[in-house]
Amino acid sequence: MAKKYQVFISSTFDDLKEHRDAVVKAVLQLGHLPVGMEMFNAGDQTQWETIKSYIDSSDYYLVILAHRYGSKDPASGLSYTEKEYDYAGEKGVPRLGFVIDKTATWPADKVEAKAKKKLDDFKRKVGSARVIKFWDTVDKLAYHVSLSLGNEITINPRVGWVRATEAASPQVAEELARLSKENMQLQIQLTKVGHDNPIRSLEALININAIRVSFDIEDELTLRDIFEMSCDLSPDTTAFGIANKVQLEYSLNDDQWYEFLDDANEALEELQRLGLVKNLDYVLKQKFSKEGNSMHQVKQWEITEKGTQLYALIKYTKRVNKEN
Repeated sequence: MAKKYQVFISSTFDDLKEHRDAVVKAVLQLGHLPVGMEMFNAGDQTQWETIKSYIDSSDYYLVILAHRYGSKDPASGLSYTEKEYDYAGEKGVPRLGFVIDKTATWPADKVEAKAKKKLDDFKRKVGSARVIKFWDTVDKLAYHVSLSLGNEITINPRVGWVRATEAASPQVAEELARLSKENMQLQIQLTKVGHDNPIRSLEALININAIRVSFDIEDELTLRDIFEMSCDLSPDTTAFGIANKVQLEYSLNDDQWYEFLDDANEALEELQRLGLVKNLDYVLKQKFSKEGNSMHQVKQWEITEKGTQLYALIKYTKRVNKEN
């Protein structure tokens, strides 16, 4: 059965019309059902009840934040966007945050200076969540939504929706229950003989996830490529080192190297969300080039226990395939 997920999109209104349109399009391109607060007048209590009902029936919740806090609920003093965010958390709906980068250019007439403290507090709240991405353009926002939502659906599937004509009959439901019970028993048996299905699932996930690169290559780079480079560099894993390896592999010029450094950082953040690496601290690295040498402060990463298990599985699989 083709399952579709309902995705609730929350943001302020006038300042983010173009951005929200791009996010709606990204969700539709993934084959899912976007629903947003622009359909309602959140200031009306009856409409607020309607919004809550839509969040209740949604599988995932996305919030987009720029430089406006938005209209407030007189009773709580919170913006309706923050109320929606809190309510989704209370209901256990997975929340994905997309916050404008501090360095992004932004029109002055779309900045709400009076509510800056409340907005900063809200951004910190969103920043403490499991999934958060920073964007500076409409295209990058849409890219992050596609990648993050796709990954979230893969690792955290929800109830979703199916066509009534595809819904299971009682007989089919009974058969599915029986198969589910058998599958659970098999999972227990596999665990007893040492198979690590979650690790294999992660291997499949990073295999199919291509990362965005700013230069043309014949074969796409995947999260697995970045993960293997990370392990090869350990214990000195940095986006800087990964960019150097890619520069050697694909003969990048210095401009392409600098652009890919951002791509490598984004990939490492995805690997961190999957529990394969974790951030340690910032270190200084020196970049050598024809134009002169330069120092860079970059994040250093550590391979987690889960990451070590996955890397061991990858090396084992490669060795078996080579021997065969």
